[in-house]
Amino acid sequence: MNHTFKWQGRHDGEGEAHQRIHHIINKTQHAEFALIGFSSDEGVKRNKGRVGAADAPDAIRNQLANLPIHRPVSIVDLGTVTCEYDNLEQAQTELAEQVATSLQNGLKPIVLGGGHEVAFGSFSGLFQYVQAYAPEQKIGIINFDAHFDLREAEQATSGTPFLQAARLSEQHQKQFNYLCIGVANHANTKVLFDTADALNCSYLRDHEVNIFNLNNVLAAVDAFIEKVDCLYVTIDLDVFAAAVAPGVSAPAVKGIDLATFEAIFKHIQETGKIKLLDIAECNPKFDLDNRTAKLAAYIVYQYLFNQ
Repeated sequence: MNHTFKWQGRHDGEGEAHQRIHHIINKTQHAEFALIGFSSDEGVKRNKGRVGAADAPDAIRNQLANLPIHRPVSIVDLGTVTCEYDNLEQAQTELAEQVATSLQNGLKPIVLGGGHEVAFGSFSGLFQYVQAYAPEQKIGIINFDAHFDLREAEQATSGTPFLQAARLSEQHQKQFNYLCIGVANHANTKVLFDTADALNCSYLRDHEVNIFNLNNVLAAVDAFIEKVDCLYVTIDLDVFAAAVAPGVSAPAVKGIDLATFEAIFKHIQETGKIKLLDIAECNPKFDLDNRTAKLAAYIVYQYLFNQ
């Protein structure tokens, strides 16, 4: 684990009313939330995408540091898992161990990616934890993403994590429960839709996910959540339009609206079933005015304070 990031930022005065995240992080051993960085774009590289997402964890931390505290919250930063020597599989294994250990310690992990290869590491950690401590529980994955990421490939990439999750589930005779929100027809081949259907996945296309159709979307989300006991929520920032999230590995032409996302995300959070959250595909190399890193930090902030 890499622990080189230094939490610092604006200081307006003494007292709790002036506090920002950099003032309160790592101040207690018994925290509620744990930040874990995942510095990797090896999966994006293997998927023939544009690299740069390895720099995202600290870019997001920088944007989080100055956000204000409006209610007591306790957060610990556990550092960053780094993909070294192109060994993605080792990095995913290390991330899984960090996630599982955090859950064992009663923490709610928030993983800052990194390419969407982060997802298999995140899921594996939750899977290990549930297998060890609550094997009767059913895990549900909710992925906000323009892409299914159910690609068949010879090695793990940013496009394979949920097919890997399906196979891991199958190996242990566990049901694979996957809902993808924001799927773009123009960003997925027919074989990916066929794979999703064969695996009995649920999905909502990007054109369905809008404020005018919100009740139907929430009904579909509720129907999915009712089937499971705990949730892994993963947000690929390319689910938003390029104007909102320019700094991603694969910018979206259409995307879903941020206000609609917020309403869905808050609704999911209110179920109390989220055990694990991660953010993927922030790519500072292509960001404009830190917009995408700010968006990632904003989503984490909403998660911290919408409890």
